[in-house]
Amino acid sequence: MVERAQGADYAAAAATFVAGFFFDGAADAENETEFRGLVRAQTSDLRKRYANRDGAALLVIRDPNERGSVIACGGVETRSYVGAMDYETYVKNGGDVGQASVAKRPVVANLAVSRAARRKGYGKAIMRALEDFCLENEYDEAVLVVDASNARAQGLYKKLGYRVIGGDKNAAALKIIDGRAKETTTKTLVMRKSLTNGGENIDVATVGAVIAVLAALATQGDAILDALPF
Repeated sequence: MVERAQGADYAAAAATFVAGFFFDGAADAENETEFRGLVRAQTSDLRKRYANRDGAALLVIRDPNERGSVIACGGVETRSYVGAMDYETYVKNGGDVGQASVAKRPVVANLAVSRAARRKGYGKAIMRALEDFCLENEYDEAVLVVDASNARAQGLYKKLGYRVIGGDKNAAALKIIDGRAKETTTKTLVMRKSLTNGGENIDVATVGAVIAVLAALATQGDAILDALPF
């Protein structure tokens, strides 16, 4: 059963996410010091993003056989976007803040299923519950960001109706390298799903943002290319 996270669920969800996202299949996953440090940081981040915030929630499926354990989790929060580009990324890439058309969009993140519980439909169950939460909060869409190299996650999202609408070539990332968490960059994709109108995924806001960027090319030169949302 999908439920809203409470109390100790945040730490349990953090452990599931860290194990699946940072250490999945890694030969050096036994680095307990690094693992515990990441779980502490992730727990703090999950609480900050989802606990007691309007329009935000962390959803979990608890392990019926192990008290205090979470076998699947996922969150949604509202963030400011300029078309298909997160507002912070837009500013980082030199976007004109004064002319930006900023809109709030519900962003799905932190989806994880424990290794032992995969291929049982838990990921889909969490995603459907997150989409229902978006609708309950009067959003007609859901967006998410996925690493461009994560084919497994992209496959799931595409089956659920998500389509790529943009991306970031140099997104900040944290990855396990030689057993240690290190800051790096990665290419990410922004994917969107319409939750109404039969799932039509034409994104008017994104189209408008792209047209505006292309129009600016005439006066601002090649530097604008780095701000294109794909």
